[in-house]
Amino acid sequence: MKSKAPEEEDFAWLGSYAPRQASKLLERLEQAGIAFRAQPLRPDRGDEGPTATIDISVDSPLSSEAAQIHRELFGDELPNYDSSFFRDERNV
Repeated sequence: MKSKAPEEEDFAWLGSYAPRQASKLLERLEQAGIAFRAQPLRPDRGDEGPTATIDISVDSPLSSEAAQIHRELFGDELPNYDSSFFRDERNV
């Protein structure tokens, strides 16, 4: 029996967020019923130390809805330098 969860390749990268921003965004995505994947990233110390950022990907067919939630929460601000530098290459 196949899971109803989207396959890994069906996810579009939304951005890298500070933990506080990620928490707000993930709560809203969950309320909206948008499947997501969150990958905590730490500094180069492996599993030691606090989470520096959280990469968030969302169910590809719902990426425009996820982008709208991002805009409602954070305005047009992009969550990090990488997102703003590679704006034309974003999935959302």
